[in-house]
Amino acid sequence: MKKVVFLSIIFISIIFISGCSIKKAMELTDAEKFANEYAVSKENPFKYIDIDEVLDILENKSGIIFFGNSDCEWCVASADILTEALNYKNIKEAYYYNPKTIRDKNSKEYKKLVNLLKDYLEEDEEENPYLYLPDIYFVQNGKIIGHNNDAATMNGTVDEALTSKTKKELKNKYLELISKYNIRECTDDC
Repeated sequence: MKKVVFLSIIFISIIFISGCSIKKAMELTDAEKFANEYAVSKENPFKYIDIDEVLDILENKSGIIFFGNSDCEWCVASADILTEALNYKNIKEAYYYNPKTIRDKNSKEYKKLVNLLKDYLEEDEEENPYLYLPDIYFVQNGKIIGHNNDAATMNGTVDEALTSKTKKELKNKYLELISKYNIRECTDDC
């Protein structure tokens, strides 16, 4: 009998602990999820959005969109540098979307996304526009006013290519684009 009670207590404890872990994961903010996914500060402005929200921003709204995939070492490095720049400029909201699934399926949403971004994209082997990651867009009222995918075009490994000098240069590019975005936002909305 003692054995049954003991095993019941252990079983109930495991369920309780698992339930708490699941609930805890569901309670994470987008900034906390992004911090866990990209190993950046939990003090970041990133909000996860879906493809419909991405398309809406690109066609009608304003925002900074970071396209990335945490399996990509360049995306992780870029996310860290971008987070520093956004925090430095006190940006309260930026958007994150991982297009890998729709890109791999070449879905109708991906084709629409590529069509909207075609002037900023590199071509793949078949000379079709292709969204290489990481890629960052600064959008005002449905118009792209800035873009950067320097990290996506660097050669070698992150450790080889991102020296302290190139990290500083990339951060300065992000800061310049954020400043341009902030000035434009204030001019349009002030």
